[in-house]
Amino acid sequence: MTFKNLRKSFLLILFFLGSFNNSFGQADSIKILQNQLKNYSQQPNFSENTADYVDLLNGLAYGLRYTAKDSIKSLAQKALEISYQIDYKKGELEALSNFSMFHLFKGEMDEAIRFGNKIIEDENLSEHPKTEMQIYNQLGQAYFSRQNYPLTYTCFLHALSVGKEKNDDYYIFRMNMNLGTMFNLLEDYNEAQNFYKDAQIAAQELNDDNATAMISSNLAYLYIQQEKFKEAQALLQESISYFKKHNNELWLAFSYATIGQLYVKTNKFNEANTNYLKALHSHNSINDIKGEADIYFGLAKAQFMLKNISASEEYAFKSLELYKTFKLNTGLEKVYRLLYEIKKEQNMISQSLEYLELTEKLANNISKEKNRRNLTMVNAKLNYEKEKEALEAKNVQELNQQRKYVKWALTALAVLFIIVLISLSINKREKQLNKKLESQALILNESQKELTAINKNKDRLFSIIGHDLRGPIISLKELLKFYLEDPDGKTYFEKFAPQLKGELDQVQFTLDNLLHWGKAQMNGNQINPESIHIKQELDIILQLYKNELQKKSIQLFTDIKESHKAFVDWDQFNIIFRNLISNAIKFTPNKGLIKILTQENKDTIIIKVIDNGVGMSKEAIKNIFVDNEHFTTYGTNREKGTGIGLRLVREMVLMNKGNINVESTPDQGSIFSVELPIHNYNQ
Repeated sequence: MTFKNLRKSFLLILFFLGSFNNSFGQADSIKILQNQLKNYSQQPNFSENTADYVDLLNGLAYGLRYTAKDSIKSLAQKALEISYQIDYKKGELEALSNFSMFHLFKGEMDEAIRFGNKIIEDENLSEHPKTEMQIYNQLGQAYFSRQNYPLTYTCFLHALSVGKEKNDDYYIFRMNMNLGTMFNLLEDYNEAQNFYKDAQIAAQELNDDNATAMISSNLAYLYIQQEKFKEAQALLQESISYFKKHNNELWLAFSYATIGQLYVKTNKFNEANTNYLKALHSHNSINDIKGEADIYFGLAKAQFMLKNISASEEYAFKSLELYKTFKLNTGLEKVYRLLYEIKKEQNMISQSLEYLELTEKLANNISKEKNRRNLTMVNAKLNYEKEKEALEAKNVQELNQQRKYVKWALTALAVLFIIVLISLSINKREKQLNKKLESQALILNESQKELTAINKNKDRLFSIIGHDLRGPIISLKELLKFYLEDPDGKTYFEKFAPQLKGELDQVQFTLDNLLHWGKAQMNGNQINPESIHIKQELDIILQLYKNELQKKSIQLFTDIKESHKAFVDWDQFNIIFRNLISNAIKFTPNKGLIKILTQENKDTIIIKVIDNGVGMSKEAIKNIFVDNEHFTTYGTNREKGTGIGLRLVREMVLMNKGNINVESTPDQGSIFSVELPIHNYNQ
């Protein structure tokens, strides 16, 4: 798990490194632009209101993106004002693009996206392909930072398609690099390698050694994930040699960190530590908090494996503080996991378990996000292909239409009759095709609904198991290990065993609910209703909770007539009221009161479970039966639940042709009213 998270974290910096221009000669190019601007302004009869002057302003603003970001805004503002005055659309779009870039480099992604969307909505953008590619690339970077991978994918592909249309090898290289890095992050290594290979071809076309070194470093990173360590090491050694020669500290830091990761994976921890220190040294000249956090974590891991526990802990806390500044869950999860190992090694069991709990919580959230992300990426791919096919079809249709016009002009009335026949034939085929497409769309829609329902049930089950059942089991595992391996383990076991027993009792109750819920999902609505005596069944259920009632000194009051019956599935009746009575006990304070009453109507019987416990807000009442909400809370004595019980209750009540109603007031208690039929409803 640690290496997997390490891979993801480094891929973030890898992505952004691949997204920006070559930094070689950056200072020289800025000086050239500044001199050009100075010379232009000193010409006789100089006027700011010219397209050439706007182009120089925009060019300098773009060139300062690495070294003087604050100057970008003022230059772009001036270029925009002049462009409006002289109605210079190219200058206007480039100035807006520089505003988007300014906010992107400042980390203000919402503003970067706002300016980017303003540009792509302009109907004249396609007339300026350089600006079009640039803004779609910047939007892709902003959406990537927002973890909106479908829009990232769409923006990069759009920029790539424009680059191919205009035979722009630089943007073909750049976008293939970005797309390869994105799929590397999503662990789709085959797709990533395809884009990297296309980037290699573009780099060869450019005849650019820097581009070749960049793609070699990225490919080396990919090879590490595929455990092709020899190939990765060879590529990294070539790249490091090139970046050192040309003083490219940005990529040199990344390459040292990457080879550090390779040595960690091949258990060469001294070499890993050395290269991470080199990466840190190169990184000192770069304002990149994320990259610094990754390097500190690599040092912490290497030191831990070398048994330098105190040094490992120091680096881990440095990394943790940096990850917290931008709330990167993958970074926090891997540091917490390492701190769990460190504290366990230091025999600080309590702190170790706290870090383990934080680790498991973040891992669960990351896993859920990954499932959602993978599904949205599949949809993005499908949508992009559909849009591409639709655009191609539209272009073909427009081309055919133009050809028809030419033929009509040349052949006039002689060919008109033939065209009409062709048009009728095409129309007939289109109708047939439309009918076929409509039929396929219906089939796809039904399949989508089934898939959504399956994923929904899967997510509910995994969420409950992952969130509420793993904790006690992990705690038991760690406690037993401590008991068996540590001399003081027996004392800790006796101290925490009562608490753990309570949690395991709740796990058993939850598993019963899950089994019944799973049975209901597999068997559909198959129930076996029969006429049962309510008082007799509830007395048996209450006996099961005798100890819990006594433990909390809860007073129980029942008013159930012997004659009252309900026509219901016996097994499901027990599950319904075991859950309701268990919840009432859980949320009723010590020395509280629980009432169970029955009220007979014409054809139904109402059974009420009433408590004077903590109660619920109106918002909580809305959520307790909602399938896509994971509603759970602790009882008055910290009793834990999963939130599936009340949903199971509602499903079973409805399956038995009944209704359930909830009334509750915070700090005053709750009333659960279950209305069930008295007679056989099938007669």
